[in-house]
Amino acid sequence: MATTVVTPTYQPHAKQMLLHNAPVSFDEISITLYGGSRGGGKSAGILADAFMFCTTYPGAKCCIIRERLDAVKQSFLDKLPTLFPQNVNGVQIYDYREKSSSWYPSRSIIFPNGSYITLQRVADYKEALAQQGWEFHYLAIDEVTKQDERTFNYLLSTVRSTVQTNPYTGEPLKIPTKVVLGCNPGGKGHKWVKRRFIDPTVVTYDPITNAPLETKDHVEIMHTAKGDIKVTVRFIPASYKDNPFLNASYAAMLEMQDENRKKMDLYGNWDVVAGKMFDLMDDQLIDPVVAFQEVERFPEVTDIYISIDWGYKPSYHSALWHAVTEDGKVITFKEMYGQELIFEDFVKEIKEQSRGYNITATLLPHDMYRNGDRYRDDSGRVIGEMKSDVFDYYGLNPIGVDSGKGKVEMRYDKIHSATHIVDTDGVPRFRISRICSALIDEFNNAIYDDNNPGAIDKGCKDHALDAYGLFLVFYSSDIAPIGFDDVVVDTRSKLQKKLDDEEEYLDELADSGETFFGVSLEDEWF
Repeated sequence: MATTVVTPTYQPHAKQMLLHNAPVSFDEISITLYGGSRGGGKSAGILADAFMFCTTYPGAKCCIIRERLDAVKQSFLDKLPTLFPQNVNGVQIYDYREKSSSWYPSRSIIFPNGSYITLQRVADYKEALAQQGWEFHYLAIDEVTKQDERTFNYLLSTVRSTVQTNPYTGEPLKIPTKVVLGCNPGGKGHKWVKRRFIDPTVVTYDPITNAPLETKDHVEIMHTAKGDIKVTVRFIPASYKDNPFLNASYAAMLEMQDENRKKMDLYGNWDVVAGKMFDLMDDQLIDPVVAFQEVERFPEVTDIYISIDWGYKPSYHSALWHAVTEDGKVITFKEMYGQELIFEDFVKEIKEQSRGYNITATLLPHDMYRNGDRYRDDSGRVIGEMKSDVFDYYGLNPIGVDSGKGKVEMRYDKIHSATHIVDTDGVPRFRISRICSALIDEFNNAIYDDNNPGAIDKGCKDHALDAYGLFLVFYSSDIAPIGFDDVVVDTRSKLQKKLDDEEEYLDELADSGETFFGVSLEDEWF
């Protein structure tokens, strides 16, 4: 059979060659992270690596994933013809199909030997679970720091080696596995990526920029039901300096970024996160036993508040318990978090979790005061037409806190302020028990939305943060205690508001002495 020689436009530099020479495995697990500063050529390197895997192993199934379809197409599909010619001397090297067939998934680069590379979107764990039937030999996840750890772990379960018949020789052909990750520092997955792939592998850091310089493979032995498995983690720290195709103007544009962003994008420094929203001080986190002792044994605790957040799509709940002392210190000592409860059961569980405490008030967001629903107890009896009625029914003393349009940034500002206040005795004013793991996790993983400055990224969970911020808005006016009288929530229906507004308008006209058709509004009309 005649062989067609293909000369690709793609010419790998030294770091990309390290990626291509990274180990594949049939009986073991090998994961390679390629990344660091921007401009290191990770997208081109990953695409070329998958391309070579497909041409090396006939029938190979390869998948490249990003968090958005337009991103995965722009990063990889747009580069494909510039790196590898589609036709050479009339011979088609590969084809691209947007729609799926019985032999390959949608958005697939198809090779004559039966291999393919499919470009897919996975934005979160829910989307990963929806792809239970996926099976790949080669998996690449670009911008892996935009995924949470649970999603990444599940995607790994789609990777498996296989033995099949070589279509050219008829002999058994082993197809190994290879997992490749690409990313820059930052994103909601920054912490777990650093913990699993950066910290165990980096041997030497640059003394000035703190960028990783030298790495060493990290090997672990995983004990499974079928025996011990060797797991090898490799990190290839790439930099724009490694890419001969970039000119000085690219580096100059990276230099123009703010200081934290420059450390990440220009140097590949993993010890900063430019988009991180909040920083908890170590002293703010306290041992759960100490927290409960301070709440239950010390007479200085004067009030205990509950603050809640209720999500609708999907239903997701969070409740936090806050103890306030005479001198204004706050300990957030308990949380409820999840999405398995219907609303009435959510309130009942709060009541149960509050047993033994004298709850001063339960702080509710404004949407708890909307009419139009029917809430029932276990016997089916109607106990309210607003969510706040249900809290009232269970004796949880609901207090409304204005949290409507324009108040989200206020909550975040209060959280920022609270995390930096230390009283004259050296103790942080706002402390959180380590038992509140969901709240702490949201604190640590909250990043700014690149497209909406000031807002949290849509990929981040924020239910516990919203409940915490709601308490701070109630508790503070520039972080100083306020009373119930300062909290005003308008619970009137839209129709009632309209009627009241019209009546107020007519009263103002009457007071002004204005007349209509010669008749004063103060005169009798009939």
